[in-house]
Parts: sequence; C-alpha cells; structure tokens
Amino acid sequence: MTNNLILAFIYRNLDLTQGPLRFLPTFVLALSIFNLIAFLWLACTVWLNGDRRSLIAQVGVIGLSLSALFFFAHSLLISGPLSGTSGVVSPDDLWHLIWLPALGVPYIWFLIGLHYAVQLNEKWKRSRPLLLLGSASLGLAVLLLLMLNESTATFKGTLLLLAYNDVHTDLHQPWISPLILLPILFLCYVAFCAIGPWFTPGRVWRLLRMLWTFATQRQRGRQMHRRLADAFWDDPVSIEQLDEPILSWHLARPGLLLAALLMLGLTAGLGILGVWSMFHWLEVQHSGPVPLNLTTIPLNLLLLDLFAVGSVALIVLLVGYSIVRYGILIERPLGRSGFFEQWRGTVIVATTIAIFIALLRVFTRSSLGGMLLITCVATGTYALFTWSSYTAHDRYIALLGPFLRSTNVRHWLNVDLARTEQSMEALFIHLCQEVLEAQCARLVVLSGTVKRSFNYRWELLAPINIDELAQEAVPVTPVRRSSASASYTPFQMQHATSLKAIQAYRVRMSVQGTTVICWVLPIYDELGLVAKLYLGPRQDGSIFTGEDMDLAQACGQRILDTLRDHEAMLTIAGLLRRRIVDVKLLGAQQRRVLHDEILPQLHLALLRLESARSGSSPDALSQQRSDQVVSEAIGSISAVHRQLAAMMRTMSTSAPHRLERDGLMLAIHAMIEQDFQHAFDEVEWRVKDETARAIDDLVPPAIAELIFAAVQEALRNAARHGRGNDLHRRLKLTLDASCNPYVEVIVADDGVGIGSTTSSTSGTGGGLLTHSALLGIAGGSLTVKTAPGEGVSVRIFVPIDLFH
Repeated sequence: MTNNLILAFIYRNLDLTQGPLRFLPTFVLALSIFNLIAFLWLACTVWLNGDRRSLIAQVGVIGLSLSALFFFAHSLLISGPLSGTSGVVSPDDLWHLIWLPALGVPYIWFLIGLHYAVQLNEKWKRSRPLLLLGSASLGLAVLLLLMLNESTATFKGTLLLLAYNDVHTDLHQPWISPLILLPILFLCYVAFCAIGPWFTPGRVWRLLRMLWTFATQRQRGRQMHRRLADAFWDDPVSIEQLDEPILSWHLARPGLLLAALLMLGLTAGLGILGVWSMFHWLEVQHSGPVPLNLTTIPLNLLLLDLFAVGSVALIVLLVGYSIVRYGILIERPLGRSGFFEQWRGTVIVATTIAIFIALLRVFTRSSLGGMLLITCVATGTYALFTWSSYTAHDRYIALLGPFLRSTNVRHWLNVDLARTEQSMEALFIHLCQEVLEAQCARLVVLSGTVKRSFNYRWELLAPINIDELAQEAVPVTPVRRSSASASYTPFQMQHATSLKAIQAYRVRMSVQGTTVICWVLPIYDELGLVAKLYLGPRQDGSIFTGEDMDLAQACGQRILDTLRDHEAMLTIAGLLRRRIVDVKLLGAQQRRVLHDEILPQLHLALLRLESARSGSSPDALSQQRSDQVVSEAIGSISAVHRQLAAMMRTMSTSAPHRLERDGLMLAIHAMIEQDFQHAFDEVEWRVKDETARAIDDLVPPAIAELIFAAVQEALRNAARHGRGNDLHRRLKLTLDASCNPYVEVIVADDGVGIGSTTSSTSGTGGGLLTHSALLGIAGGSLTVKTAPGEGVSVRIFVPIDLFH
C-alpha cells in the first residue's frame, strides 16, 4: 500500500527501454523478492522456535506472514500486465488482496510495541485499550475509503490517478472527498502505528528539554549521549532487575527504534509527495494526455516504489537482527549466535535468489507466480531445516547432559566405591546406547590402583577376551581425524610424533558368528595411556565419524576423572581414619604413660615423704637428710603435675564412637564437658535443642566426622594457646551453631589471639589448614578471624544443598 500512494514528479517522459533505466523494474522486482524471502523466513523461524502458546509470538508470526504476503502480491503486480487476467488471479484481485497486509502490518507493529512497553512501564496499561481502539478505527476508516473511492478501486485506475491525475471524483468539496481524505488518513495511520509506542509526548518533551539544557550549557561528549538516552527511555526499572523476555526487548530497542524511524521517514516522504499530488487534483490539472492503454508502470512510480521497497529492506534487516540476536517475539531462549549466523546466510541466499529470479524473469519471460511459489516452499523448507538442525543439536546436548553436568564430587563422600562404579557404569551405558548408538562396547581402565572395566552388552554379543581379541585382530586403516575436529591434550601435542598411536583404529571381531569391525579408541592424558574404549558396530550399521571419536574420548575421560576424584576422596577419608587411629593410639599411649611412669613417680614421692616423716630425729644430719628427701619429692610431684597438664591438653577422644552414639552436636557438647573441662574458665553454649536435632538429622556421617574433627582442633588450639604466656589468664569459650540456610558452627574464645602468641606458645597452624582443605573438598569452608588481644573465632561452613 505504501508503495502505491505516490504522485507524479520528475523524469515523467523518460523511456524505460533506453539506457540504464531499463534495469530499474528488474531491480525493484529483486528487492521485492528479497523482502518476501526475508519476511517469510522470519515468520517460519518465530513460529518453529518460539513459544507457540504465547500470544505475542502468534501475533508476530501473523505480522511477518502478512508482510511476506504483501511482497508476494507486490512482485506479481509490478511484473505482470496492468489489466486483464494472465493467470489464476487478475491484477485487480491482487490489488484488493494487498490492502489487508498494507493496513494490518502497521497495526501489528503498534500492538507488539505496546505489549513490550507495558512490560517495561505499567503506566501504558491504562491507555493501551484506547490506543488500540483508536488505531483500529483509523485503519478501518482507511479501508472503508479505499472501498468507496472509485479512482482506487482498480490497480490501473490507481496508477492513472497517481501518474496522470486522472480524477473521477467531484472535488468541489475537497476536504470531505474520499480521494483527499484517503492519503491523509492513511499516512496518519502509518505514522501513528510506526512511532506511537516510541515518541510519546512525555518523551519528546524530556528530549527537547535535555537538548535545550545542553545547548545552553555547552556540554558535549559522551555524557551528553548518556543523558539523552536516559531522558528518552526513562525506564522505571533498572536493567539489572529485568528478566527475560523484557531484558531482550530492552537490548533490542535501539535497532527497533531505528526501524521505526525508517518507517517514519518513508511515511514523511510519501506525505510530501502526497501533498504535491493533492494540489494537482484540486486544480484538476492533468500532467498530459491519459494513455488509452497503460501497459507499464510509469517511471516516476517505479522510482518511488524503489525508495519504498529499499526502505522496507533496511527495516527487515533490523527486525531480523532483533529476532535472531535477542529473541524478540520468540519468548524463549535459543542459540542466538547460531541463529545469527543463519540469518546472515539467509540474507545472502535471499539476495542471490532474488537477483536470479528477477533476471530469469527478464530473459525467459517465465511465470513469476510459479517461481515465487517455489521460492516460498524452498524458504519454508530452509527454515524448517534450520529449526530441525538446532532441535537435533538441543537433543544431542540433552543426551550429553549427564556428562556436561557436575557429577557432584562431594556426593562420593556418602557412598562406597561399588556404588560409584555403578553410577559410572550407568553413564557408560548411556553413552553407548543413547549417544553413540553402539551394539556393544567395553571400557578398560588401565590406570589407578584397581584395574576395572565397564561393559555394555559386551559379554552378550562379543564374548571374546580383550587380550585374545588384540592378538587375533587384523588392523585396518587408521581413522583419520580432521584437524578441525581433533582435540588433543598438551601431553599429546608435546608428543606429536606418536599421534598415530593416539588415533582410533579398527580391528575385526566376531559377533554372533558374523565378522564385523570393532573400533578401538586409546584414551591418553598426562599420565600416558589410561584406558581403551572398544566399540562394536553401530545399531544402524553406519560407521563412527571423527566427531563420534572425539565425543567418546571426552566422555570416557570424564568417567575416568570421576573415578579418580572418588579415589582421591577415599584416600582423604583413609587419611582421616589414620588420623583417628593416631589419636586413639595417642590416648592409649597417654594411659600407658600415666600407668607406667606418672603413677610410680607419685608413689615413690609419697614413700619418700612417709619415710622422711617417720625417720625424723633432732640431730642436724638427719634433719638435713629429711629436707633433701622432701625437696626431691616436691620436685617429682611438680614434674608429674606438668606432665599431667600437658597430657590433658593433648588428650583426644574417639570421634566416630561419640558421633555414632550421641550425634554431632551432642558429641561436641560432651567433648567440651569431659575433655576440656578444666581448659576454660567459662563455656557459653548457644545451640538450641531444635537446631542440634536438625543438624544431627541433616548432616551425613562422613561430613559430621569432618565437622567434629575441625571443632576438636579449634577447641584444642584455644585451650593450648588462648592464654598465651599468662597461665592464670581467664579464658572464655563460646560455641554457636545454626542450620538455616546452611550449617554453620562458630568456635570463639576471648584469649590473646593469634597475633599475640609467642613462638613458645603458638603452633604451625597445620591442623586447621588440614581441616580447611578437607572441608573445601567436601564443598564447605573453614575461616579464622583474630586480632591481638581479642581472641580467635573459627567459622565452619557447609552448604545444605550438598546433602540432598
């Protein structure tokens, strides 16, 4: 519609068959076909990839489809005869058909803009019904005028009116004449729909005021650009608080605003030419004799059509960029980078096809309608192929989900090695059955403390021992992997001369009496050859590609890494058990020292005191000997006292036994009351009974041992180093714990702090560092806060989500 409301201007008498102008109709046709392909591909893409339940996605598909329909009819109109019927439909039928998209597309553009404007600013919600009703009434009025106006009832009559001022209506009352009202109302309708959601009175006023401020204050540069943008958009919500799809609309607004400005520029150009044309109609002046048989579109209308179609081509590029880059109208996330590449390819292909069809039409005079139908089918097929390829890619990624997601290393602290191997075997079966689609497979692990293998239907279909298979196998051509798809570890790249040994190869094997090909994939890492993956034939009989080999190697490496992680967890757990055994041995040793050394010394000291008291005499020599015995006894008792004090501070208990019997928090409370009874002058227990029960129920045994050992180390450090050099300093201990939204245990004292301890009283800190590393592996943390003279606070933190 916008391409045909035009007027006569320069070059009216030039001949299209002379000079470069003879290619003008071909160029206009090529642009129209390009717009047809671009709009149709976008419509199919939004429908296939978007949320079909979303109303805005449905409206977007309708608008893009109507745009494609407009240029389908437009291509047939500008390339076919101006009168008569050369095919199924006549030019007048196409002219009447083009009214629907010409009036419907601007309204849908306005509706989409209002939808997202309401999402960004709730103030639009009150005025949206009136705006939609007003624009719809204006569009219906234009449609009614088109139907009542005799001069625009036919396509040829419209061309004669615009090019030669062939007026068939009485213009004695021009301002109520449909011929005058039609272009005025249509241009107002298009302009209002194009910029209605963008250039509101408030925005225009803020923009003008900001421009006036900068003009008077002479401020320039980047600051001006920023303030002008803020004044124009005036969003009530910051970008950090936006969610999809509003965030995508926010990012796409600059490009869509430029598209709206192009629509406004196109409307303004048509408006200027429309005013000029109306002056000619009011003067009832003809530009010349009206041809009796108009066979071609006049040059002035072709030039204006070129301007309009070219402007729409720029608009469709901007709209397409917003759809594929930011997901406008799709209403759900998609692979935007890949679709952006597809959009660039679509633009190039659409340009090539449009030029080819236009030239083919010129040189062969083929039926344009048939070629356009074939082009539409091919465009829909291309969009369907794009959608299916990315859908297959999404399904492929979903199949790889168990390998791409974290295997949650902390989970292995709660299970044994057998359950870990079962989980890895389930992953291996998933890889072979769903991803690689192999009939049978086997993964032989060659590294680690325990040699193990995972089988998928191997014993059922290929009951041949691996060693026998390797001896009887006949190697065939190694699998060649392209440099683009091959990915090697740094170890492999450093040993580039042995890459042939790294690549997969094939051997013959017998499956159910039939000789087939078995694919063997060695898996290497920095340790060398760590595993071999044997793959039987695929279920569909095809061969494995280089991509399949890369994928199998990556997934196999993932399984091996998980097994190594679990072995590391078992090693750490073993070290912890050894630590517990050492503590038990230390306790036994302390009891032995108490029984074998301390108690005999006390007994000897008592005997000496008793002998000194019973053998006392008045002579000086006996008195001197008694004093010496008493002094030796006092020295022995002092040494025993110091030895007992050291033993009390280093004494440890059996943590697993207490945890199993009492639970985590009760075990900690019992440890403070029994093992550290005389280590602190005051103990403040801030743990509620409900919190203690919740922690005991939530924390698994392995994590409870880690927390208990860390608390025990913190208590031992506080008892040993809290007083510093002042053994008579008053020391208070505070223990607090919480279970929402994470498990947190805080052990704090009001001692001298770490910075105030001297070398004689301070330790190496290795105990807390060890427990911090263990908690870090389990997903938690241990932090120490201290200041000289203000004590030490040890915070043990473990997230709750790793227990689920």
